[in-house]
Amino acid sequence: MSEMRVLVTGSTGCIGSHAVRILLDEGAKVFGFNRSVPENPPSENYTHLAGDLSDPESVSQALKQVQPTRVLHLGALQTPDCRDYPMRGLEVNLLGTAYLFQACEELEVPMERFVFASSSAVNGPRSLYGPEGVRPEDPYQPFNLYGYWKVAGEGMAQAFHQASGTATVSLRLATTYGPGRDRGFTAAMTSAMKAVAKGEAFEIPYRGQEHYHFSHDVGAGFARAVLDPFDGYGTFNLLGETRPVDEFLGVLREQAVALGMDAGGVSYSKDAEGTPFVYELNDEATRKAFPRMPKTSLEDGVRQSLQFFSNQ
Repeated sequence: MSEMRVLVTGSTGCIGSHAVRILLDEGAKVFGFNRSVPENPPSENYTHLAGDLSDPESVSQALKQVQPTRVLHLGALQTPDCRDYPMRGLEVNLLGTAYLFQACEELEVPMERFVFASSSAVNGPRSLYGPEGVRPEDPYQPFNLYGYWKVAGEGMAQAFHQASGTATVSLRLATTYGPGRDRGFTAAMTSAMKAVAKGEAFEIPYRGQEHYHFSHDVGAGFARAVLDPFDGYGTFNLLGETRPVDEFLGVLREQAVALGMDAGGVSYSKDAEGTPFVYELNDEATRKAFPRMPKTSLEDGVRQSLQFFSNQ
């Protein structure tokens, strides 16, 4: 079997760090492409490449140097940064993705796999979809620029597969919570757990429902999409579960009590509004295509998170 060389954009982020660990454990050589440099490289089989997705020359040089057999594209500017800095978001999320696909097409040896991190932000309100949940093939209706850029990324992924024959996966996720998830609007649940672990107060800025993914599962899910057998092109919803925010807070309080912590300092902010988030993502196709993807229950994920944050 040929050597697996995986280029990972966004390798030092929440999802990237978890995915990199699994890729390394399964024998891949990993090349992280980031502006930020990891403080402690995770393995002698990990190489860091300093670079910027918005710089086409930087992207091209990295691909030429690594000659990857597989690519995991996680690098992106998240919300609310995309809202506050829309042109920077366009440069990173849209043009950066285009530069990466272009550099992949120019490789001397065609790649085996490309995995693109998409988002449930490509979908519209839950009311648009059927009783079985939001399926990957359902209509797009983004509510912000970030969602439209992810739509474009999925389109480029499909076009890349058609042009190159490389097996290509677009994997959508919603609200990630747990260790490492400290950026973005939907990091509120993680911030609440951190506050409980430290005996501090925190106000939740929104109400409604969310579709939750434990951060370790997200990293593992992307790693499985890189590693496990797959042919063709496919768009999939990452495994997770939908719960009202009220239920999440209920689970948080229960797990906190079991661990001897006090969750009384967590509450809604006075101006908390309804969430715009998509929920009830149907994952039937995902489980069939990638049966090794893990799915941690909300109760277990919250407990593990509280234990992690209490030890920091």
